[in-house]
Amino acid sequence: MSGSTAPAVLRASWAQARVTVRRKYLSPTGISALVTPVIFLTVLWFFRDSQIRGLVPTSAWLFSGMLTFGLVAGAVLGVAADIQAEREDGTLLRAKAVPHGMTGHLLAKLVVALVDALVPVFPLLGLAAVLLPELLPGSLGAWVGFGLLYLLATAAMLPWGAVLGSLFRTAVGVGVAGLVVYAVAAVSGIFYPLTALPGWLQVVGQATPQYWIGLGMRRALLDPSAASLEVGGTWRTELVVGVLLAWAVAGIVLAPVLLRRMARRQSGRAVAEARDRVLSRGY
Repeated sequence: MSGSTAPAVLRASWAQARVTVRRKYLSPTGISALVTPVIFLTVLWFFRDSQIRGLVPTSAWLFSGMLTFGLVAGAVLGVAADIQAEREDGTLLRAKAVPHGMTGHLLAKLVVALVDALVPVFPLLGLAAVLLPELLPGSLGAWVGFGLLYLLATAAMLPWGAVLGSLFRTAVGVGVAGLVVYAVAAVSGIFYPLTALPGWLQVVGQATPQYWIGLGMRRALLDPSAASLEVGGTWRTELVVGVLLAWAVAGIVLAPVLLRRMARRQSGRAVAEARDRVLSRGY
């Protein structure tokens, strides 16, 4: 892409991203997604007097877990589902047919993915400030740490959404990947201390990015005494940053390779076969 065409591609990408975000979040599905934080925080309100081992409010631990899971679901599953759907409805094929269309489309997809990853956090934080203000960071430093962690975790997870979307050709495949993400959440310690699990499951949990994102979230949101509930009894901040950077680098290296391979395989015949499959099987 030459220097003279780059501005035009960027303008087209930005326009496409604006239209996509507006259409998505003004639809009934998009609006309903904003209702979820209300339900979740209402449930947390009933846990406001409960504590984990007398050290941490249960509501605070669950709040950090919800932020973690929302980030991972938006950055990974949301991107994967969008890419898979666009393979089947011909969107990627049309983008491929336009000069620099695939580049522009992927840039727009990156902007939309960032919005999708950030959208869950703002309603949660806003409602928590009204209903349960004690769940929020208690100092400017904690807020800065929370913001940096959220951005780093988003950057680490977005490429993996592209990886999954490139690998799975059907909605069923993406659905199976979603079940795996839910299963990982169950053993990653984001909704209860990982130290409550058997030793071998603690090892499995620490091999997942969700654990390290959740650990960083808890460091930003919980009282320092909560570190005693963690593996090793500390927040391991440097290791959190290092692990998430490693996931980000691996995803950034792998995602473009798989996306290019997927783009090469897009054809009118592939779209027609996908349409026929959906009509005959329903998926």
